[in-house]
Amino acid sequence: MPAKTSTPPKKRASAAPTAAEVSPGLYVGGWADALNFSGTRFCVLDEAPPDMPAATHVPIFDEHSEQPNVPNLERLAGLISQARSKREPVLVFCGHGVRRSPLAVAWYLHRSESIPLEEAYARIRVARPFIEPVQSWAKGWRVLEAADRGRAAPRAHP
Repeated sequence: MPAKTSTPPKKRASAAPTAAEVSPGLYVGGWADALNFSGTRFCVLDEAPPDMPAATHVPIFDEHSEQPNVPNLERLAGLISQARSKREPVLVFCGHGVRRSPLAVAWYLHRSESIPLEEAYARIRVARPFIEPVQSWAKGWRVLEAADRGRAAPRAHP
């Protein structure tokens, strides 16, 4: 009888190995990144878990309607601007750093730098290639485009 050979189990690739810096001092990441991050943290999960690392919770997506929460995206953009004006590193995180936190940071970049959302997502994808743009998972992409008309952009950090 031939000897059995065993194949070592394949290692699963981590979906979010580390927070990604998408602009100087501005990071996108997941829960694991928030645990060790030094700086201002914003959690954009739908609900704040009881064991959440110290962070400001701003839910930016309504799972039931599958649409972004534009007033909270605006609020978060302002909070990010405030933290960045103090020269603090900023991490925006969700569960894995592939959907909600990229959406939040894309909205911030779009508003603070007056760039199209698609360009903001492209910048994030350079630093974090495995993100999922909101068009691929949310019905509410058009909500963002419509909400943007006529709004004043938050002040960019100096």
